[in-house]
Amino acid sequence: MEKLLTWLDEERGRRIELASHLSISPSAISMWKRVPADRVADIEKFTGIPRNALRPDIFEAAA
Repeated sequence: MEKLLTWLDEERGRRIELASHLSISPSAISMWKRVPADRVADIEKFTGIPRNALRPDIFEAAA
């Protein structure tokens, strides 16, 4: 989640863009303690952040 938060804060409007892409409200993203497993693939595709960085508890780092 830390990498996603960093990405969101790097440029103004990113939270709104990501929320729009996911068809949710920006405040919904703000409520996440961690990226929901069912959203990982979409967020990875949109942000370029690898899934193992978004949810290392589910996806092991590539060796």
